[in-house]
Parts: sequence; C-alpha cells; structure tokens
Amino acid sequence: MRLWLVNPFDPLPGDPEQEGRYATLARLLVDRGHAVTWWTSAFSHRFKRPVDQQAIEAECRRIGFDPRFLSAPPYWGNVSRARRRNHAVLAREFARASRAEADRPAVVLASAPPPGLARAAVEFAREAGARSVVDVQDLWPENFARLLPRVARPLFNLKVWPWWRTARQAYQLADAIVGVADAYVERALAVGGPKAHTATIPLGVDLAVFDAAAQAGRSDRFTRPAGEVWLAYTGSLNISYDPLTILHATADLRGRPVPPFRLFITGRGRLQAEAERIVRERRLENVTLTGFLEFNEWAYLVSQCEVGFNASFPEALIYLPNKIFYYLAAGLAVLNTIPGQAGRIVRDGACGLDYEAGNVASCAAAIERLLTEPDARQAMGRAARRLAETTYDRAVLYPKYVALLEGIAEP
Repeated sequence: MRLWLVNPFDPLPGDPEQEGRYATLARLLVDRGHAVTWWTSAFSHRFKRPVDQQAIEAECRRIGFDPRFLSAPPYWGNVSRARRRNHAVLAREFARASRAEADRPAVVLASAPPPGLARAAVEFAREAGARSVVDVQDLWPENFARLLPRVARPLFNLKVWPWWRTARQAYQLADAIVGVADAYVERALAVGGPKAHTATIPLGVDLAVFDAAAQAGRSDRFTRPAGEVWLAYTGSLNISYDPLTILHATADLRGRPVPPFRLFITGRGRLQAEAERIVRERRLENVTLTGFLEFNEWAYLVSQCEVGFNASFPEALIYLPNKIFYYLAAGLAVLNTIPGQAGRIVRDGACGLDYEAGNVASCAAAIERLLTEPDARQAMGRAARRLAETTYDRAVLYPKYVALLEGIAEP
C-alpha cells in the first residue's frame, strides 16, 4: 500500500532535531512493507532556516521512504503574518506538486495544523480516490485568541475566520480523525461531524531512544550530588506555559524545613528574560537556567532528576505535551497543572500531584510535599516509568496507529 504523510513540522530522519511522531510512523510503515512518501517543508519551523535536504534525503532513502520538500517563504515569529504566508504557500505548492505525482496513494495522512495544508491534502485524496486522515496536533486558530485581550478577540476572530472555515472543511472532508489528545479529537468531530474511524494516539516516547540518549549524554555537569533532590521544568518559555510560578514558589520555600534541592529550567522563549530577572532579584542560587540543550545532554539531565513540571495554563488548550511522556520515561514524579486527560494520567497512574497553574502557594505546597516525603516521591517515579513502559512507549502506541491506517485503506 502507498501512503502519503503530509506534515511540515516534524523532523525527518537526517535532521539534527530529535525524531518524533511522523518519523516513528514512517519507519513502522516501511517495516510493514508499505511505500511511504512524506511531504514536508524546505524551511525548518524549529530552527528558522532551510533544512539540509541532501542529508535528509540520504537518510530517508536508506530507511526506505521518499521525502518531498515544499518551498515556502521563511518566517521568524511563530505568531506572525510571515508564518501565515508560509503556510498559505505550502498549501498551494502541495496542491500543485501532488497532482504531478504519477504514483497515487491509497491513504493520505495530514497533520492539522496547518489547516490549509490539511485541507489541500484531503481535497487531493478525494480527487485521487484515496482515503484521508486528519491528525489533530493543536487547535488553530482557537489557541491564538487567548493571546489577546478579550476586547480585541471579536476583531481577531473576524480576521481569522478563513482559518476557522479551512479547519472545519478539513475535518468535514476527512474519512478519519486522529488526535494526540482526547480533547482535540472531540473538537474535530464536533466541527467536522462523525467519522467511521477515530482514535486518540498520544505523542508518547521512544523509550529505547530516550534510554540510549540518557546514557550517551552522561556528563559531570549534570551529575546529582548525594542528598540533593533535583527538579526540572523543560520546554518552551512562552506565555502558554507557567515556569514563572515555579520560580516564585522555589523562592517561597527558602527557609522551610525541606531537603536541599535544585531546580533546572531548560529551553528558551519570550519568558526567558523575565525568568532571569526573577532568579537574579530573588537570589535563587539553587536554580539553573540551562537554555537550549542537545537531546542527549537534556535526556541525561532529566534522568538525574526526580520531579518534573508539566505546567501550562488551562486556557492554553495544551492537553498532552511531549514533556509529560519524557518525564514518565525518566521515572519522575510529575507535578501537573493541566486538567482533563493529563490530570487523569497523573492521578490514575499514581505518578504525581496536581496543583493550580499561576498559584504560587499551591505550587510551593506540592513541591514541599514531594521534597519532604521521599518514599512517596520515589514510588511515584517508579509508577511513572511503569506507565511509560506499558502504555506510552511508541513501541506500544504506534502499531495501533499503523493498524488503523491499514484498516482505513481496506475496501
């Protein structure tokens, strides 16, 4: 069977960024004997520069699938007119290039966002007599409205109405809806109508890759001293997430009878300067802002920690981010602010605690409890690792995705 993957964001094999959802799918599909073509962008969303097409093509062809690069203008801000232009051009380029392909697919799997490219993919699938799947990874444009003051949202909604319509059309035309979280699938079905095939397949984690990276990244810089508890907030430092509350809570714990601990904040973003100011002004000597780390070094650091923060604001509409699965892989007790599915994973899996986003006292109380109850903390860490092994390893999750795609293709 021939399948097309249409996703401009995920790193392909041969790219310097760590492989994710679509690379895992591509490898599994090839292993199952399917012919795979991956339509992607010639511009890197993560690094804001052209991708190394030659290196990617060589590695993808070694594995056994074909990449197709779509050209579009660059952008430097993730929320910008330039990015909207980039995505519009990607959709037009796919519509043009896809119709020039001699070998037509049986199934087209397209990620949303971007909604325009997803709609172009499902429209092509209908013309080609193929089945189509929209894989919902985020809610556009819903999650952008929260960035604005309430008074400005009606005008914003009017301006992005074409995005609403485009996303709805992609969901309506698709033969199947898959999502990385239950709430994404529910939203797509509410907008696009019922489907014969639906599934939630979380992002998950490749345990074998993570464990190998943690071993390869071993260094004296991130080797934990005996008797000290390490905590980690990892990921983007932007207004969707809540690292600043964690910093203030860390400051408030000064002077309380808790064991020695150190907080690591990795990543970069708009909140980085504010985080540096808080660390400086509140004299947080037990906080380390690492900036961006290469994957091996980051994996080793996380493996040395005992607690990880899955902290974003509920209105950010981020339901199951990557980080929670890496915390489970590293065997960390999870301190979680995200309601719904993430909260259920933490509670039902007995692998952490919830606290209220933006509430310094609530955050400090959760940290203090884990610091002062080592047996409970360690039990949560063991439960987290078991959950990664039995449920959220991509080796467990993604064969289900492949089976779904194969089932959709059957007459």
